[in-house]
Amino acid sequence: LKKEKLNRIKLNIIAMILTLICTSCAPFSKIDPKANENTNLGKNTNPEKTTNLRKNIDLEKNTNPEENTQNFEDEFDDFRSYYENLMGTTDSKLKEIGKKLETQNNKYNIQIDKITKEQLDFLDNFVSHATLENEKMLLKKMIYSSLDYKKENIETLKTILETLKNNHENTNMINSFLYYSALGIQIHLDKHLQSINEELETQSKEDLEMLLELLKFELQLKEMFKKGLKETLEAYRQNTNNIKDNAEALAEHFNKYCQSLDSFKPIY
Repeated sequence: LKKEKLNRIKLNIIAMILTLICTSCAPFSKIDPKANENTNLGKNTNPEKTTNLRKNIDLEKNTNPEENTQNFEDEFDDFRSYYENLMGTTDSKLKEIGKKLETQNNKYNIQIDKITKEQLDFLDNFVSHATLENEKMLLKKMIYSSLDYKKENIETLKTILETLKNNHENTNMINSFLYYSALGIQIHLDKHLQSINEELETQSKEDLEMLLELLKFELQLKEMFKKGLKETLEAYRQNTNNIKDNAEALAEHFNKYCQSLDSFKPIY
């Protein structure tokens, strides 16, 4: 029976991904960035309001992080081995992951406050005026943590986005990077954490298993986002394929590696 339920979970996730392959083709101007705001991820998850995802992600493949340090650089990588090695019931696993997410949220708040005081925060220049303040904070959590809160990384990404913004044809690509990828992932992670904190005791076993799979899925997407961003910054610094000096080459590279999750390289 348990195997049958897990198979249903996998089918639901596959259906979600196939749905998003279609929605990823829609023009950004027709999509409300607030669409995810009321999504209930605890019990009635709506696939059509999930972020744009990569098609072929193996949710159950066991891997080890490349690094084993306790700094910000591996805070996503060590999640991978962390949740794969969790012992106990589904709800106990969710509680443990929830605690880890809460710890990271405390880091986010401290580091973002520091970035603001040092006047390194630049994202307000790239988001829509219609973007709510809480959505801006979610964007900052996702992007600055993916940059390890480092000044050099923040300034490099700012330069890249400013270069892309000079050509209005790149507007949709920048919006896709910010809203579909960064904001979409962080919204869902926060909703999952809210479900753990507020609804864990009232959910059925099947709902808890679904929540755990979706949570692991979003954490892997977050790893993919960070990996693609990190590789882009490195390529820019090394001027790979002349992307530092050629705005068109930069746009092509950014479109390939960063603008949407289905264009990211697999993390495995």
